[in-house]
Amino acid sequence: MHRVHLLGGAIVVSVAIGVSFITSTWVASHAYLQRGEQQEKGSRTLEVTGSAKKAIVSDLALWSIRVAGEGKSIEEAFQKMSASGDKIRDFLTQKGFPVDTVKAGPIHTETHYRKDEKGNATRDITSYELVRVFDVRTGDVRLVEKVAGEVTEILKSGAHLESLAPEFVYTKLSDLKIEMIGEATRNARDRADRIAKESGCKVGPVKDARAGVLQITRPWSTEVTPGGANDTSSVEKDVTSVVHLSLVIER
Repeated sequence: MHRVHLLGGAIVVSVAIGVSFITSTWVASHAYLQRGEQQEKGSRTLEVTGSAKKAIVSDLALWSIRVAGEGKSIEEAFQKMSASGDKIRDFLTQKGFPVDTVKAGPIHTETHYRKDEKGNATRDITSYELVRVFDVRTGDVRLVEKVAGEVTEILKSGAHLESLAPEFVYTKLSDLKIEMIGEATRNARDRADRIAKESGCKVGPVKDARAGVLQITRPWSTEVTPGGANDTSSVEKDVTSVVHLSLVIER
């Protein structure tokens, strides 16, 4: 009698264990399938690139003019350099540059020594050369653009000078960068929506977003550099922004 009860109890326990095992296996399998579906869903992504381009005009011009004077003595070199400097100031004033836009830099002195038959410098001084740089800084970029091509007129008067290429810059890049990234992001999203629509899907959340550096180039230029092109040779420029988006695609 006791054996029958024991046997019955063993059967009940075995059945319970079996049911529990089957239930646990089903739950685990179901959970695994759900994770698999979620992973599969998460792996369905769309990579798109958006861009935005805008034409801008430089708002600051930087222009340097180098004058020099050479003589047997420092006094003679200084007089020649000063004469050339005065001609530069007069020229810029006549062309319409306010006095406060032109700054004279420090004077640099270079001593020239006589060389011997072997080309080695001796201690005998042959001449002194004095150099000064006049820096022009103004928001009138068009004036600099025009006058920089006319500065050679001073050479006819015997002045010793070297006009460096003007630099034209845009000072509001921080605000512009935010605007351009926003436009490029919207462009990328629009492209993703069109691709998904044609594929019978819809675009979900953004998984990853990367904004490239701004490319500031001459108009219609295709120049691109890893660190971002920054043209300073032209008054007009094109600014290009690129954004890369990785988006989830949902059925």
